[in-house]
Amino acid sequence: MDRLSDASWVAASQRGDTAAFNRLVLKWERQVYNLALRMLQDPDDAAETTQEIFLRAFRAIRSFRQDSNFSTWLYRIAANHCLTRLKKRGLHRSYSLDDEEMRATIDQQAPRQESHEQQFLREDAGARVREALVLLSADQRLVVELKFFKEMTFEEIADVVQAPLSTVKSRLYDGLSILKQHFAQRKQRA
Repeated sequence: MDRLSDASWVAASQRGDTAAFNRLVLKWERQVYNLALRMLQDPDDAAETTQEIFLRAFRAIRSFRQDSNFSTWLYRIAANHCLTRLKKRGLHRSYSLDDEEMRATIDQQAPRQESHEQQFLREDAGARVREALVLLSADQRLVVELKFFKEMTFEEIADVVQAPLSTVKSRLYDGLSILKQHFAQRKQRA
């Protein structure tokens, strides 16, 4: 059903219906913002980037051929824009880890009925994951984000990042190896 509604909203957008495009924005804005936030590690930068991503999508909507999902096309625009922004900033690995809004973003994805102890453990785990993700290159972080936070298949990720399937798998394997090593070292220190 969502694919059909996306397809009809895209078709209407391609005919110049801005209200239809606004419906797409409302549907996908949070997901695009969350991707940008995890990639850029800055809430203000992520919000600005999200607006730029949707502006690019709006300008390019007529070129979308609908031979793939709208979400895949949109994530490709978002991923490329975030990677470009990271390269311009020259920051591939150094980010703030104490951002309350980042914690709130992770908290929004967690189940609501939990004890204070469960909440503490989840928040602690979220902080450790955020800390570890900054160890990855932007390309590795993007693949990990799409695989584990967006639950995309390898084929969908390859389409979004416009890389061969083997490259996607390699980036994921390398990224997970770095994370595994990081958590093993933390465990030894504890």
